Amino acid sequence: MTVAGGYLRISVVVPVYNGAETISQTIGCLLRQSLPPVEIIVVDDGSTDETSEVLREFDGRIILLTQPNSGPASARNRGIKAAVGDFIAFTDSDCLPDEDWLLNLSLGFDDERVAGVGGVVRSAVRGLTSEYVDAIRLLDPQPDEDGEIPYLITANACFRREALIEAGLFNECFRKPGGEEPDVCLRMRRMGLRFRFAERALALHRHRQTIGSFLNTIINYGEGLYRLGQLWPDHRIENPARRLLRRLVEIRSVIRRIPAYTTKHGLPKAICFSLLDYLRQIAFLSGYLRGRWRET
Repeated sequence: MTVAGGYLRISVVVPVYNGAETISQTIGCLLRQSLPPVEIIVVDDGSTDETSEVLREFDGRIILLTQPNSGPASARNRGIKAAVGDFIAFTDSDCLPDEDWLLNLSLGFDDERVAGVGGVVRSAVRGLTSEYVDAIRLLDPQPDEDGEIPYLITANACFRREALIEAGLFNECFRKPGGEEPDVCLRMRRMGLRFRFAERALALHRHRQTIGSFLNTIINYGEGLYRLGQLWPDHRIENPARRLLRRLVEIRSVIRRIPAYTTKHGLPKAICFSLLDYLRQIAFLSGYLRGRWRET
């Protein structure tokens, strides 16, 4: 909670694009933080709905920046450059951070080598795809084989502003969500910095509620990984078309995954979750190939 004897000076940055239905609840959660931020910066990334009208209701309580639609990486960078805090916390316009969210994130910064701390993202609504996303912890920081956190998810994360700037900020060639977070975190890790996971730092998220919209998100993630691999060759997927074909014919993998889900979720959901595993892998590889095709 403290650094060098004082409370962290945290600026919160929220990029928003066509978030009129959800952004007011997000801001409400940020205004109720037990560790108040020094400022809340909302970057309207060229919204075409009523977002601007909704944000005007918070005049005097937030800092509103606007820009033509350029993607979330660009919007976050705009907020970072304008921020006065020594730490930058990020969440999304469809998230509901817990009232102790910033407090619990701040506890991880007791070591100067820690560049960022990420928390738990769970569903704000019930539904099959939401329960699946929570079950596989898709939006949580996942440790690698060495037990280190390779990157953080900006739906729920806080970084040292100095580290973000020294790393060169988010790469704005990532126009969609997916790839920009691993990229900037890889640059910070190359600087000798590391990340932590704060299990008590909770943000609820409105997960995609249909299988189609969920898989479209995964396709975007796959496309983002292709672009990441262009910058970081170690992250390239070898023979993605062959891997996709292999996945398509491995329908038996659905059956093999069922027991892993049954104990905790019951047989009907286990079958559905196993099928979603299969479709998710296909969607991800399809997105990776889409990224390659778009550059040829």
